[in-house]
Amino acid sequence: TTPPNYPNLPCGNMPAYHSKVDESSFPTACGCSLLPLRTNVRGPAPPHDSTDNDVIDETIAFFRANVLFKNFDVQGGADRTLIYLTLYLQSCMAACEKVTDKKEAKTVLYQHAIKAFVCPGDTGWGLGGMFPSAANREESDAFKAYFKQARTELSERALETLYTADGSQNKWWMCFVKRKFMGKELRT
Repeated sequence: TTPPNYPNLPCGNMPAYHSKVDESSFPTACGCSLLPLRTNVRGPAPPHDSTDNDVIDETIAFFRANVLFKNFDVQGGADRTLIYLTLYLQSCMAACEKVTDKKEAKTVLYQHAIKAFVCPGDTGWGLGGMFPSAANREESDAFKAYFKQARTELSERALETLYTADGSQNKWWMCFVKRKFMGKELRT
């Protein structure tokens, strides 16, 4: 039903925000599109040439809305990349929960970004069948190399979002620390 004062406003389940990136021309690894990144971090990601948002910008922009959803309809490899990066941003926020200084948070996030992590199909992968397992070692290595670069870039950009200009925590972002996107979290 609709509220009486807003007859044209739909009620019910709102859809989650999906990636707007056209993924058709990019390679994939473990079902994730290896999308271009606007970054100075060395790695295998193709450079993002346009002024449009890249997947890192989408992750930060959609985080607070998407983290409220328990379900996410995966529409392609770009969505899997968005899911992984959203879960990583969630883990970054948890790592910074007790860190009140921006300078210290920069060190914590860098260490968090370069920490060894599992890929789909490895023991300890906590996202089940949402991501297909790597077909071979090369695909697994491509996944790890791309997401190491993406995690490092996301950590750098998230720092500016999670902390204010004076170096204190942004309470409007840190209030989402306890929320779990789809009820899941990345295990490291």
